Amino acid sequence: MVEVEFLGPINKEKMNLDISNLSQLSEILKDDEKVSSWLEKCAVAVNDTLVSSKEMPLSDGDKISLLPPVCGGWKMQNLQLFEGSLPVESITNFWYDEFRNSNYGAIITFVGVVRDEDNIEGLSFDIYEPILKSWFDSWQERANEKNAIVLMAHSKGDVLNHTSSYIAAVCSPKRRVALEMIDEFVEDFKANAPIWKYDIKDGKRVYAEDRSTPINGAGLLH
Repeated sequence: MVEVEFLGPINKEKMNLDISNLSQLSEILKDDEKVSSWLEKCAVAVNDTLVSSKEMPLSDGDKISLLPPVCGGWKMQNLQLFEGSLPVESITNFWYDEFRNSNYGAIITFVGVVRDEDNIEGLSFDIYEPILKSWFDSWQERANEKNAIVLMAHSKGDVLNHTSSYIAAVCSPKRRVALEMIDEFVEDFKANAPIWKYDIKDGKRVYAEDRSTPINGAGLLH
């Protein structure tokens, strides 16, 4: 028996199924009205690792996660998650004080601010933490190859207009490395970090599907 969970805005309870591969899961979900329309958009993880083959064998007790398109405190190394709007000055000052004596010649910081547009009151975010950690760790490895580090803070829950939901930074001995890497990091975050964005309108959360991006590998079960 395997467990199937549906993340972000799919809004479906977990399922327990007796299946041996993802092809069998695909056939089951195609007949499910709540899920079928999501299949071509969703990436798939088995035990919190993204997969790319329907024929991957499944074992008893495996956990399968369906991840819809993403927007892009609990704390791990160089990665912090906060409930609500970010305390920008506290975070950026802490990073500066923490790393200014580590012989980095550049600390490049990006701060994202929620804009007042389309009559929204703010944004709200859901995060799937296990895969976010894996994604962030892979970026830390890339940065370490260039003697650099990446830093990130993100909000969970509601963030009102004109406050910050996302901060990223790169510390590097070389200015050019930091400038190039912060751009690559932010763009990849928007495309592949398992964070779902909702508009807040009239006090309700509405999935921002038109501004979300399918994760690499999306459509596996379609």
